[in-house]
Amino acid sequence: CSPKTDAADKTAARPALTVQTVVAENGEVPLLLVASGNIAAWQDISISTQTQGLRLADLKGNVGDEVKKGQVLATFATDTIDAEVLQAQANLLSAQAQAQDAQSNAERARSIEGTGALSQQQINQLNTAAKATAAQVQAARAILQLQKTRQGFARITAPDDGVISSRTATVGAVPQAGTEMFRMVRQGRIEWRAEISGQDIARVHVGDAVDRKS
Repeated sequence: CSPKTDAADKTAARPALTVQTVVAENGEVPLLLVASGNIAAWQDISISTQTQGLRLADLKGNVGDEVKKGQVLATFATDTIDAEVLQAQANLLSAQAQAQDAQSNAERARSIEGTGALSQQQINQLNTAAKATAAQVQAARAILQLQKTRQGFARITAPDDGVISSRTATVGAVPQAGTEMFRMVRQGRIEWRAEISGQDIARVHVGDAVDRKS
């Protein structure tokens, strides 16, 4: 056989290519974007003390605890503030008694005004005393309310449902007002904060499915 005959035989043995034609259609092609990021609390709440000068007596919350809104996390010793509340109550009662007496004197003075039994200066003094003691009652009532508010601050409660993520409070400590005692993941929710390139931002939409890979 000649070389030309062999080449012709090989060419003839090659299979023919099959070509299939289709009509172009509009459709959606799934797009997969790869992103990475950190997992963090949805909302991180700092729980701090609102009073000072009180000793921390008990801790009821610990890291990892699931807590409900209003649940007591810590309590302060209230011996001092309880005594101050009682003192404020006594001061209010005393101020009210003085105000009542001054008001009665002023009313009697006004009832005999013009008879000459009391001078106008005396009547004015009694009226002024009635107003002054009434103001003292208001001041004493405000102080009592302040002390009761401080008394309420002796209990640290959870501001919402959640999970305690850290605790810096120590039994026996006397923290200053504003000192952080706990941190809490609000409602126990965490979120993934993904990082993607700038060119892919426009391709991400609300409701897109996310597949987490370990």
